[in-house]
Amino acid sequence: MRFAVVLLVFQIAMSQAPDLSGTWKLDSARSRVTPAVGMVGLIRAGAPATLHITQPANGTLIVESQINESQSRIYKPGGKTSTPVVPSGSITMTSKWEGRTLVSEGNLESTSGTPATVKEVLALSADGATLTIEITLTGATEKTSSTLVYTKSPAVEPCQKWPTPCKTFP
Repeated sequence: MRFAVVLLVFQIAMSQAPDLSGTWKLDSARSRVTPAVGMVGLIRAGAPATLHITQPANGTLIVESQINESQSRIYKPGGKTSTPVVPSGSITMTSKWEGRTLVSEGNLESTSGTPATVKEVLALSADGATLTIEITLTGATEKTSSTLVYTKSPAVEPCQKWPTPCKTFP
């Protein structure tokens, strides 16, 4: 009985979660990018020009950029994830859906710096064409934030045109 209730709650939550999957292009004119506050692990500083989001049926989000050396970020609504951050650190987040918004909160830890608290809010517009990501980084002495606005792209450029292009092997 208890398993059935948990399964029903999960199914209801997933039916209400918006579909964020697809390729998203940064709208620089509508974004407010603080260089030190970006999608940690996806780019060294600032905001990735393109995001690729996969959203399987279990509700997990996999977020990647076109920078081949970066890590994928995984968001597990109702759970906790940890992603390595280059050169030496990690970001650990818990995530939950609040309507059409995914709210993730956690900690950024680095061997070379002071730990910080991170909050990321991913919100999909009603028409599904705009993804807004609010990122807040709170350190020991200051609080900074970025607002990244992405528009849905109908196609993905070939990887040879990415910032760090793929290579063709013989």
